[in-house]
Amino acid sequence: MLQSFLFEIKDHRRKQGQRYQLGHILLFSVLAILSNATSYRQVHTFIKSHYETLDKTFGLNWKRLPAYTTIRAIIQGTLRDEIERSFREYSDFLARSDMGKRFVAFDGKVLRGSFDHFQDQKAIQVLSAFLTGCRIILAHEEIARKTNEIPTAQELMEELGLSNCIFTFDALHCQEKTLEVAKKTGNDAIVQVKGNQKTLFEDCKTIAATQSPDETYQEPTTKGHNRIECRSVAVFTHPLFRDADKWHLVEAMVKVDRKRWNFDTKNNYWKPSHETSYYISTTILDAENFCQAIRNHWGIENSDHYVRDVALGEDKSRIRTNPHIFAKLRSFALNILRANHVENISLALFENCLNTNNILNYVGVRQN
Repeated sequence: MLQSFLFEIKDHRRKQGQRYQLGHILLFSVLAILSNATSYRQVHTFIKSHYETLDKTFGLNWKRLPAYTTIRAIIQGTLRDEIERSFREYSDFLARSDMGKRFVAFDGKVLRGSFDHFQDQKAIQVLSAFLTGCRIILAHEEIARKTNEIPTAQELMEELGLSNCIFTFDALHCQEKTLEVAKKTGNDAIVQVKGNQKTLFEDCKTIAATQSPDETYQEPTTKGHNRIECRSVAVFTHPLFRDADKWHLVEAMVKVDRKRWNFDTKNNYWKPSHETSYYISTTILDAENFCQAIRNHWGIENSDHYVRDVALGEDKSRIRTNPHIFAKLRSFALNILRANHVENISLALFENCLNTNNILNYVGVRQN
């Protein structure tokens, strides 16, 4: 299954003297990442260790194995647009099981180890679109040096070609044009409001303090990891703002109160904290759905960014030449794990090291 998508990627090399197909190198790199590989050398070691199984499964008949430098050159030269196109098609295939109302979170992440002082290259920043329901990464877009997340997210919303979805953003994207692009593409948006939009932020606080909400929801209290947490949501429909023309697309304002008690093991007591956040939305949902959508937005941090850094070793990676290509291969691997409902990523990677058949039998990998 995965093989058919990767083999559609246009090969950047001239045909003369090709010993190894691009599709095979990319495929085995993804399988190696699923076995906890974090570098080109480890991809080479994976192929070397499991060549008999790979040869039998994919009919390679290689006269000799590729050196890690060959693997590196092939991957680093892969066309950026080609692998991204293949990734988006594959992600769309994996996400087809999510048939409900789709919430798509947008957030940027820095590949911290991709800097290169000798080439005057700063660490690369990548914006991702993340389907919160099934935790599938839908797309990436590299953020150019002379811009930021805001225009990149607006372009990505149009490129995705989605409709009837709700896009969720942090406060950086609280921009009039972001809401316009969401509506223009047949979608809606929920955006956090903070001090970067000072007038709007003050209006939200005033509305919450002086008006009665149209609907409220109290989330059940949760306890775990030495923390007790509860949150309540209040929805104010058709709010009136001072900059009414600027925010004419806003249909609802949402206030979220979070109360937490963290257990201080040193002093043996529960330390309380309270936080209030405000959001604007171009659509009206019930309070419970607003609560779930806002909470799930941060799944892109917990289920994507954190996992990439800790389990897949992305933060520690010192790949500096076209690091976004290997980052996309990590996304292929992470999407496969999520499509197979893997919760403990680190444990699954360790199990895959012990038994390669686990990987070959994954939904989205196995041959049909």
